[in-house]
Amino acid sequence: MKKNVTVIGHRGIAAAYPENTLISFEKAVEAGVDAIEFDVHMTRDEQLVVTHDPTVNRCSNGTGDVNSYTLNQLKALDFGKWKSPEFAGTRIPTLDETLDAIHAKRPELFLLVELKDDREACTRMVLDVLRRRNLLGNSLVLSFHSRQLKLLRELEPGIRLQGFPHRYLKIPCPELYDFINKVCIWNHEASAAEVEEFHKRGIEVDVYPVDDELQLEKVLALDIDSITTNAAHTMIPLLEKRGLR
Repeated sequence: MKKNVTVIGHRGIAAAYPENTLISFEKAVEAGVDAIEFDVHMTRDEQLVVTHDPTVNRCSNGTGDVNSYTLNQLKALDFGKWKSPEFAGTRIPTLDETLDAIHAKRPELFLLVELKDDREACTRMVLDVLRRRNLLGNSLVLSFHSRQLKLLRELEPGIRLQGFPHRYLKIPCPELYDFINKVCIWNHEASAAEVEEFHKRGIEVDVYPVDDELQLEKVLALDIDSITTNAAHTMIPLLEKRGLR
């Protein structure tokens, strides 16, 4: 790879801050990422919130499914102390709060919105937000739920979509490669041959995770289009030293 490397901050800077929180996103912007990836679920009262897991167990002081809570109930939980006591009191952000915080720091920053909720209502609501905020040209929607990606392509033909190789999917979608723009491959599986095959199809390739120097060295030998990292604050300086930023 002899080109500038596009760096995507995974859930902000998840290695150093509570993932999918405003402080994590703000620190990623300050680190100089080219884009930020985050995850979206829908609450019981049909509000869009940014968090990864289907439950609140791992990243908060609560228990149970995200979609069993109302927004107000989720806002009462602590989404920071699990990472470190210094982040105690950190709250779960809504999708709109996330977009406001990121674009307050860098209005043009590219966004990768991952649909974790496979309900059609959530998919349509996310699309409505992107349309309302004029973000369709500066964002990409990704998901393991290929039927939701297919729905988005039908609803908004020009939307950018990212999927995953067939082998990662629980529900097969044979036509997936016909309507996505980008694909993400796990670092330990990425090969020059597979990257080349996707490029022949006109599909861009991202590799995840790239969180240390050894992982970075591997992907630099491939003709990939971007890296997704939990540690943008350390990966970007390494790329700068190599003249790749």
